[in-house]
Formats: sequence, structure tokens, C-alpha cells
Amino acid sequence: MPLAVTNLSKLESLEKKLESQKAELRDLATMGTVITSIHDIDAILSVVMDMAVGMVNGEVGMILLEENSQLVARISWGIDEDFVRALDYKNDLDLATYCFKNRETAILNELCLINNHKLRVESVICVPIKTSSKCFGVNIIINKQKGGSFDREDIEILQMLMNFVAVSIDNSTLLKEKLEKQKIEQEIAVARQVQKTILPENIDCIEGVEIGAEYIPAKEVGGDFYDVIRANNDQFVVVLGDVSNKGIPAALVMSAASGIIKSVLDSEPDVEMSLLAEKVNNILARGIIKDRETFVTLFFARFDMKAKELSYCNAGHLPGLFSTSDGKEIIKLSKGGTLIGQFPETKYIMGKVPLAAGSRLFLFTDGLTESVDSSMNLFGMDRTEELFKKELELEPQQFCRIVKKRIDEYSIGSEIEYMDDFTLLQIKVK
Repeated sequence: MPLAVTNLSKLESLEKKLESQKAELRDLATMGTVITSIHDIDAILSVVMDMAVGMVNGEVGMILLEENSQLVARISWGIDEDFVRALDYKNDLDLATYCFKNRETAILNELCLINNHKLRVESVICVPIKTSSKCFGVNIIINKQKGGSFDREDIEILQMLMNFVAVSIDNSTLLKEKLEKQKIEQEIAVARQVQKTILPENIDCIEGVEIGAEYIPAKEVGGDFYDVIRANNDQFVVVLGDVSNKGIPAALVMSAASGIIKSVLDSEPDVEMSLLAEKVNNILARGIIKDRETFVTLFFARFDMKAKELSYCNAGHLPGLFSTSDGKEIIKLSKGGTLIGQFPETKYIMGKVPLAAGSRLFLFTDGLTESVDSSMNLFGMDRTEELFKKELELEPQQFCRIVKKRIDEYSIGSEIEYMDDFTLLQIKVK
């Protein structure tokens, strides 16, 4: 055959191969657009498995993805995971695990294996599904449909395809995280709105006392709430509570507890604080709180300005701190009973202390005592009591601001700005 004819034949063959490669690249680009537009991972894998097998003329295949540090078969075409796991490769690892851990593509040709389903295995290609920063899993394809071995061209095709898959999985994960974040933000917004409607706007309107309060929110809305409720001309009731849960569940329980307390006080203005605790507990435990992990701690206090007496009931809450009029004695108000909302028919007891000009009551939630420094040391009850003793000359609102400032200083360097929201409430008898 003349040389010119031979060269022409080779040129035509090369042109056909180039056209074929161009077509494959166009197909890959189209497939990449389709793959990266799908946000459901299971749908992505189903489409990709079909594409991958078809593009390298494979017979069967499998995609395994990493879940909890383990490779798990997510989609399989014509082959079982046990057989894939039995394909030993290097460093005492099976082929899939080796390629995943080392982020390498591998080919095994001329194997002559037969699996449990009588499938004769001649060749295997395993390609990692990865981005520049993370490997998500591997794609394994077994056998050429017309025999033969996998080659460099198959590697290039599958690597390009798996790059699209990795980007799509990454996008899907980011989208899922974004939607979850949006959901959390919406829940926080709703919970904050519920809390805003419950917290009193004007508490410094009770004759004979000065009242200061600060609510310090954490990133996630907790279940703190407080209220000051006038019972009659001579008496008012102070309530401070903390729901164990977070977000909307806490806000709903908080709202229910606040509503029950006001309802009982409206119908029975003279109700004793221990009995008020029992009534709130029974209603919440019997019909509202269904979750064993959710409960409420509450501190109830009645100021009787005529009788000059403070009666209180501590229902599972941190003890209130009471300062006598001369400031020489700090009394921990602990009498009461267990937490609210889990054990119906629980009995509570009531404590009493005398009131005089200069007496102060300091109430707070555990977000204060559980604030941490850079070494994760709790602020604790002792520091709280010391701070109360030290700042008895301050007006109640100024005192609450000083406490917040002290916690801000204490928490400098801590990885957690506020572990929990916390509430401060101080009442001083004029």
C-alpha cells in the first residue's frame, strides 16, 4: 500500500478519534450540568451510576459513600457489597477502602474471579469521588461489556464524572446545612417573639420597692422568664423560672407556665406560694409537658408590704439570696420542693423571712452560675453570693448591670460566650 494512502488512513482514524473524544467531552459537560443541578444525593447517585457504567462500557458497578467514618454502599447495580469488600488490594486494605483513604484511582485487570452469583470478574476500576479538600466515597465498575481491560481513557472519563459528583454532593450538603440553619433561625425568631410577649415591660411600678432586672440571651433561646404581679394594694408576687429545653419547645412551655401562674393568681390572689407551686405543677405535669426531659424550675415570692413579710417557695430552682436590712446576713432561700412539670401531686413547703427597709431579694437563673472562664471553670454559687454581698449599696438596676459586666469579664477567653441565657432580678425594699 502506498505511503500516502497509509498516512491518509491514519489521519482519518485520528480525526474520528478526536471527534469521538469531543463528543464524549460534550456529553460529560452536559452530564455535569445535570448532576450539579440535582440537590438530592440519592437522585444524584442513581443518575451517575447509569452514566458511569455507560461511558466506560461497563457491566455492573457500585457507589460507596463515607458515613460516620465508614464506607457504605449507597447504590449497587448487579453486584453485592460483600464481593466488593473481598477485593484485596494493598496495605491489608480492600480496593474500595484503599482508594478512598489514599484518594487514588486503581485498576485491576486479568483477574479471572467468580463471585457468589457466578459473575466472572475480569477487570475492575475504582475511582474516588473527591474535591480538593474532601473525599466522599468511591465508584467501582466491574468488567467491560465486550471484554478487555480498563485503561487510561476510562480513568480520565470517570475522574471527570466523579468530580462533578463530588461537587454536587458538596453542594447538596451545603444546601442541607443552609436549610437547617434557616430552620433554626426561624425557630429562634419565633421563640424570641414568644419570650418577648411574656417578659414584663414595666416592672418598676410597685410602691415601696425598687426593682431591677436584666435578661442576657445566649445564641439559642432558652426558657428563662420572670414576672412581677400585683395581688392587691399591699402585696405583689415575684416569679422567676427556667425551662430545661431550648427554642420553640421551651418558649411554649414557658408561655404555658406564665399563663397558668397568672390565671391562678387572678382567681386566688391570696394563694400561698407553696400551693401556687402545687397547682402549676399539677397542670403542667398532667396535661402539657409530655417529654421526660422537659421540666421547669420556679421561684415564687410574695411581698406583703403591710405585714412586712416575704413568703416564698423554691420549686427546684437555685436558692434566692436574701439580704437583711443591715446587710450583715445573707440568707439562702431554699425551702420548697422539687422541679415542676414531671411529678403530679407533689407537695411543696413555704418559707418566710421578715421584711424591713433595706432588705433585698436577688433571684437568678443557672446561666449565671454556669458561665465559664477560659479554663472552663464555672462562675458558681460562691462567687455569685460574694458579688451580692459586695454590691449591696448599688441600686437594683445598677446591680444587675454590674453582674452582667462581671460575667462578661469572667468569660473573656472562653470558647463559649454564654452557655445558657440567664436572668437577673433584684428587689429592694425602700
